[in-house]
Amino acid sequence: MELSSFRHDGPFIAHPPPSDARWDATAVAHEGPDTGRLIGQLRTLLVPYDVVIVPGLHNSAARHWQSRWQDLLDARRVAQDDWDHPGYESWVRGLEHTLSTCTRPVILIAHSLGSILVARWAAAQAGRTNVAGAFLVAPADIESPRAMVVEGMQGFLPLPEQPLPFPARIVASGDDEWLSSARARYLATKWHVPLLDAGQRGHIGNDAPLGIWPQGLAWLADLVRAIPAGHAPMDGHRAS
Repeated sequence: MELSSFRHDGPFIAHPPPSDARWDATAVAHEGPDTGRLIGQLRTLLVPYDVVIVPGLHNSAARHWQSRWQDLLDARRVAQDDWDHPGYESWVRGLEHTLSTCTRPVILIAHSLGSILVARWAAAQAGRTNVAGAFLVAPADIESPRAMVVEGMQGFLPLPEQPLPFPARIVASGDDEWLSSARARYLATKWHVPLLDAGQRGHIGNDAPLGIWPQGLAWLADLVRAIPAGHAPMDGHRAS
């Protein structure tokens, strides 16, 4: 299955991102030596895992932090047939197709509606999943008036209210038009996961000038360190 096109403010462009958006040594050097060391440490921490990027509504454009991390972390990326008209069942198929290609425990890195997809999918797994952890950035509040007028988002209801079956983090912004601070705290409480404050970053998406987002990488490293040693997936998958 080939990945659909990115949606952004200009014309549509095809995946993969253009070369100027890809990670290379020059881009890391621009962020400074501390970020370079962090990236090296994170890549080492991720050796036992398969990393899967889970974009949200309209996909993540070439300069989105998810697209930069895809190259930086040598990650797989979920493909959806239609990024602009989401359907829960079809998006689950896209997620599960990508997971089926993984041979090691999985770290999910999700944004917006992708975070809701991960949480609701996980709630239906009864603990039987090869996911070791999830980094959930700016989960879209699908119960909000804003979401109610977007075709297809109602199909992702109801929001799961039970604890997630794997270690996770929620990252939220103080001025996110898709997720209020109160609702971010509500989700973190229901899902039993720490809530991380990204400051004033809007929806932490295509419009946020984050570059490779070093703070996010540091939080991801903390999540990976928190995964219990010797994690073994429960659905028969085994690390290669």
